Amino acid sequence: MVHLWRSLLLPLDDLLAVTREFICPRVSRSGLDRCLRRHAVGNPNALKPSFPQPAHQVFKSYEPGYVHVDVKYLRQMQDESSRRYLFVAIDRATRWVFV
Repeated sequence: MVHLWRSLLLPLDDLLAVTREFICPRVSRSGLDRCLRRHAVGNPNALKPSFPQPAHQVFKSYEPGYVHVDVKYLRQMQDESSRRYLFVAIDRATRWVFV
């Protein structure tokens, strides 16, 4: 179970379901938790590989009037006859967002 926990990094309830299905149907949630704590792997966040956080970069300063425009396609609902769009404009100088 410990190897399964380390390789899949599943939450405890999901690991319990897998264990009951394929390994031992009589295992309890508290027993599984005690087993993982006994082998010092009770915290799944401690097993996840830690990646260095990227350094935040400073925004490039733009002259007033430079506008960045994004188009987002919205899902077409069943009662609509055409697709909808969302236009997002960002003024790079003032950081104002217009939707």
